[in-house]
Amino acid sequence: MATPSIPQSVMADFVFGGIEADEGRLLATERAARAGIRHFQQIDPLDPRPGQPVTLTVQVGPELLIDRVTVYVTVDGSEPRGAQGQAHNGFAVDLTAGGVRWEGLIWDYVRLWQGELPAQADGVLVQYRIEGWRSFGEPLSVWSREMNLDRSVERPALYGYWVDSHTAPEWAHEAVVYQVFVDRFYNPQGSAEDGWLTPEALGTFAGGTLRGVIDKLEYIAALGVSVLWLSPVFVTPSYHGYDTSDYYHVDSHFGADADLVELFEAAHQRGLRVLLDFVANHTSTQFAPFVAARSDLQSPYRRWFTFDDAYRHGYRAFFDVETMPQLNTEEPAVRDYLNRAAQHWLALGADGLRLDYAAGPNHLFWSSFRAACRAVKPDCWLFGEVTRAGDILRAYSGRLDGCLDFAFCRSIRMLCAGGAPSLSPSLPLGQFINQVANSRRFFGEDFVLPAFIDNHDMNRFLWVAKGDKQRLRLALALLFALGGPPILYYGTEVGLGQPRAKGSHREESRHPMLWGDGQDQELLHDVQGWIRARRRHSALGRGSIRTLYAQEEAGVWLGELAHRQDRVLLAVNSGQAPATLPLAPGRYRTVSGERISSSGALPLAPLAALCLWPDTDTAEMDGTA
Repeated sequence: MATPSIPQSVMADFVFGGIEADEGRLLATERAARAGIRHFQQIDPLDPRPGQPVTLTVQVGPELLIDRVTVYVTVDGSEPRGAQGQAHNGFAVDLTAGGVRWEGLIWDYVRLWQGELPAQADGVLVQYRIEGWRSFGEPLSVWSREMNLDRSVERPALYGYWVDSHTAPEWAHEAVVYQVFVDRFYNPQGSAEDGWLTPEALGTFAGGTLRGVIDKLEYIAALGVSVLWLSPVFVTPSYHGYDTSDYYHVDSHFGADADLVELFEAAHQRGLRVLLDFVANHTSTQFAPFVAARSDLQSPYRRWFTFDDAYRHGYRAFFDVETMPQLNTEEPAVRDYLNRAAQHWLALGADGLRLDYAAGPNHLFWSSFRAACRAVKPDCWLFGEVTRAGDILRAYSGRLDGCLDFAFCRSIRMLCAGGAPSLSPSLPLGQFINQVANSRRFFGEDFVLPAFIDNHDMNRFLWVAKGDKQRLRLALALLFALGGPPILYYGTEVGLGQPRAKGSHREESRHPMLWGDGQDQELLHDVQGWIRARRRHSALGRGSIRTLYAQEEAGVWLGELAHRQDRVLLAVNSGQAPATLPLAPGRYRTVSGERISSSGALPLAPLAALCLWPDTDTAEMDGTA
């Protein structure tokens, strides 16, 4: 079966040039990745423990005629330096030429080099640079560079990893997250807006505050979620907050520092943990160090950014957005500043951080950042926004606790909404099941992949599904049954949609939350049932997946989900015709709390998923899928 192409409706949803890129751009990126010297963070083990030596793998492109590759290493916190095989600071390790790999995309070979870095003690930060050079003829020196997701100018890469025994906290594996866009959630002072915001109003502050979130904590807790994720609330010129001006204070539009601390305390009293959205990649142009660096060529803050005429604005900016200058996170002073800012809010009560555009700062930065955060709160949860998949995503193991699962989001939208409302799914159900199962094997259980079906940077699922709430129910059921820690974007649970497709700058998925009579109470009831089932059964979202029955052309599947002693059955019909699945005779319970009896067959409506388990307990559960 041929791999389905990505529908334009799906591609148009995503941002930042990763999974969503068109085939031509992906091919160009992959071909470029086979030129020069590339390391791609290839270390073994991925998350080095104390006392473990580390094997590095480096790829050398076919255009380079070199006979030596040397790694310059430090373990004392200083920057490694060296050239032509001689270390000027730290020590040098020569790599050995090894395997050859044929790359069809460039119709040529690449050479692999490997070497071993010595084991280190707990708490050591290992930093290194990689040089390819030749010992014959005219001198030649080429440094390893990494592909920038924003396609900006590449420069020699500084690599690194922290040697420790840290793992993701157990509560992260069991989390059900509710994502709140603070400015659009609730205005306790009332709002003059009625219905959708106009395109012009979408780019302005709409009045939502931290006090508004506090006022609605009972609603959030009643959903059954265990974690609240807030959009950025620090001082900012923008309603969305993703261009920070001051990392130590709350913007007055959202409230005061005391309001955020009060929210931590009030949430904890209700059994909710709180995640803050933290932007380490870029700031606003009002960030004091940037103002100083821009106005004074001698300012020490010049090193905090990358000023170069190679960039359109004279400095490197987040995806070339002039108002978002990009931080140089390789600068030790920048790392220290951001580490301390994160520690500040963790010490005041935050339970973890969602890390915006985590593909920007390098892996060395995240290694240091995680160690700093753990020093203040050992069980904090740190996950990044990286719109990649496969080896590139897995390389964040040991640097972060995990990353958002954009691949899952892409696939579930292709399965459940890609052809909505009258066409067949653009991803076969069997392929989706394989992707989920293979992803679990590929990443392992220690790397946490929070899953979602929509968020603030893409069209809401309901818009892509052309308002078909049954398709939304199917997507939510698969999210809670098969995804990593599920993230529910505010309003999705009550049918909040959007009036227009997202534009090139303003995101239509950021309209105000539905309150009162506008909420779809039946949908809300269903979602609450799935949340309770998710928190009750560890087999949902974790463990093994075993296919018991499949009828691929009809989009029908029955499987067993198992984690430790917990086992549940999941029946899915992604087709548009009723189906009947074989089911062992007996009595079962469903997410809705309904008891059903099987005489050997299970009827299933179109575009539906049913989770069930043997009826051996009497706990009442409400909700439906």
